[in-house]
Amino acid sequence: MTTLFFCISLALIAIFLHLFLLKINAPLLANSVIDILFIFLIVLAAGLVFAYFLSKQYSFFPKGVWENVHLIIFYVPVMLSYIINYVALEDDSPTMTIVGFVEQAGREGRTKKQIRQIISDEALIFPRIGTMLKDGWIVYKDNKYYITAKGEAYNKLFALGLKLLNIKREG
Repeated sequence: MTTLFFCISLALIAIFLHLFLLKINAPLLANSVIDILFIFLIVLAAGLVFAYFLSKQYSFFPKGVWENVHLIIFYVPVMLSYIINYVALEDDSPTMTIVGFVEQAGREGRTKKQIRQIISDEALIFPRIGTMLKDGWIVYKDNKYYITAKGEAYNKLFALGLKLLNIKREG
């Protein structure tokens, strides 16, 4: 149980550290996924070092290799969940854009025509293209977009995940 509490403590420290760095506009790396990954791994490494030195004196810290393995097994999915949720919230998804637009209308609601007006390339597509350009998945030259090796690798990885989950690519 102490390993669980210690792991939750480390995860909360990493989350609050990330949010603090965002709040003070600290110069982070260009890619938010790498930023979060780096912060979580630094906190994990520091936590493991502290646990190693303080586990003999305090029962709160994990002791031994297996408790540290348990810590890592729990910590990594928490880290990945935070990354996925942060990235999903970083740019509004089409679904959240529509829901927010309908919510703004309150009791009056929105017509299909009004909803179609907010679903545009400028509102939904171009911000994602900007992110892909920034992250190096695609490049723009000669008035065309081209996939990069990094983008191709991500696409193949994504396609493999879909295939493993037996999900057909549509849309």
